[in-house]
Amino acid sequence: MMQERSSLIVFMDMQLRLLNSIENADELIESCSILAACSKLVQVPSVLTEQVPEKLGSTDQQIVSQLDNPQKIIKDTFSAFGSSGFCDFLTQSTTKRIILAGIETPICIFLTALDALKAGFSVTLLSDCISCRVPKDGERCLSQLVQSGVEVIPLESFIFRELQSSAHPNFREISNLIKNRALNI
Repeated sequence: MMQERSSLIVFMDMQLRLLNSIENADELIESCSILAACSKLVQVPSVLTEQVPEKLGSTDQQIVSQLDNPQKIIKDTFSAFGSSGFCDFLTQSTTKRIILAGIETPICIFLTALDALKAGFSVTLLSDCISCRVPKDGERCLSQLVQSGVEVIPLESFIFRELQSSAHPNFREISNLIKNRALNI
C-alpha cells in the first residue's frame, strides 16, 4: 500500500550559465541526475526553480530528462519563497519536508532553507547535490544551517531512507544507479 508522500525535492537553479562557475559541475550534475531518476522510483515529487532563465538559461538537460514533465518555477528572488509560484505550489501540496539540491549553497540554497524553516517546514540538504563558486562560503553556511535545525545528509542516505528496505520493488534499479555513480567518481 502506497503511503502519502509529504516530501518535495527542489532542484534549485541548475542552469548552464550558473553551472559554468562551479568547479565540480560535472559531479553535481551527475548527482542531481541520479536524484531526479530516483525521485520517480521512490515517488517523491520534485520541482525545478530557475533564476531569471531569460538571462541565465534553462536547467541542465541531463537533469530535466530524468523527470517526467517537471514543474518549473521561475524566480527573480534568491529565496524560492520570494516567488509566488513557489509559495502557491507549496500551498496546494501536502509538503512537510523540503529536500534541497542545486546551487548556490551560500545564496539561494541558504536563503530558501532559512525561509522554509521560518514557514514551518523541515529541511534536508543533500550534501553531494549542492555546490557553490566559493566552497569556503558554502561550508560556513552549511554549518549555520545545521545549527538552525537543517538536516544535511548525502544523496545515498536520503535515497536508502526512502527505500526503507531491499524489498522495495525498485531497489535493484536504484542500486544500479548508485553503483554506476560510484564507478564514475
